[in-house]
Amino acid sequence: MKSNNTTTIYMKRKRKAQSFLDYSALIALVVFALMAMSGYVMKSVNARFAHVWADLYHPINGVR
Repeated sequence: MKSNNTTTIYMKRKRKAQSFLDYSALIALVVFALMAMSGYVMKSVNARFAHVWADLYHPINGVR
């Protein structure tokens, strides 16, 4: 009976460690994806600012 209890405790620890590794991998994947996308987001924001600036201050097509 005692060995069964020890096995149960070992299995619970093993599952906790596996869950920790799963969540750590998931968090690392999300962080990596956000870092990879940040360049594209900055390019998009800068392009939008350039477009708005051109609409407001362009001598021919801009707002008068």
